[in-house]
Amino acid sequence: MQPDNIAPLSEKDRIAMLNEHIPYRESLLRDGVRPAWVPPCQHTNQAFEAGTVSGRILLSFLGLEYDKKTGLLKKDRGHIADKGITDDVKAPDIGGRLAELDELLPEETETLARFIHGANKACAHFTINSGHALTPDTYHRAVPIICRLLESCLPKFKSPV
Repeated sequence: MQPDNIAPLSEKDRIAMLNEHIPYRESLLRDGVRPAWVPPCQHTNQAFEAGTVSGRILLSFLGLEYDKKTGLLKKDRGHIADKGITDDVKAPDIGGRLAELDELLPEETETLARFIHGANKACAHFTINSGHALTPDTYHRAVPIICRLLESCLPKFKSPV
């Protein structure tokens, strides 16, 4: 549901999001799991970092975020608008739907919470000794969950892989 204070995206922008921007970010996400690209330390892997940030963006787009207070996954339903134009595109803006927590298994919600928390600490902000749990294993577990959510929340979207 589009908030009243935000103008709907143009058809051109919706098509670009669906056919260009989302597939591009999903591709970055998938590239980070290629075995040859996962070094002993993910902080030296550009594909891992680009994929992590892309995964975080896609989860926000799907309406999911990390709750710092509880350490759990929570709904992200906020829209940011500037002068009536969305500054935070969400799935409903392009004809999709937001993901629901109850469509995830408990271990999937835990994985996505660790993934987003790690993305926030390891990639989106400079932090030292944050104790995040973004490991290659967490990343590898998160990728198929995120891709599945994209397919289920955007009926017109089909993962290229």
